[in-house]
Amino acid sequence: MISEEKIRELQRLLKKGEPEGEIRESLKRQGYTEEEIEQVFVPHQYDMRSWYMIFGVLITLAGLFYCKTPGGLMVLLLGLYLLYSYDKEGKRIKKLP
Repeated sequence: MISEEKIRELQRLLKKGEPEGEIRESLKRQGYTEEEIEQVFVPHQYDMRSWYMIFGVLITLAGLFYCKTPGGLMVLLLGLYLLYSYDKEGKRIKKLP
């Protein structure tokens, strides 16, 4: 089992620019199992919902404003798609444990 202190030290090395592969290899040489090594390298989950909502609303309003122009319908559809993505992302986040 990798201690919390060791995990913090390894994450500090990652932030300083130490390559992930070298850290993994050094942990393997020290005798840690693959499951223990994966505890150190937890992937970051990005939450893009606010960006989808902000730009979805702005682009939808721009599409409504320019609806009479030839490209206005495409802008409106893009804005609506971003709002749909916002809704879909919210549902995905709720399903996560």
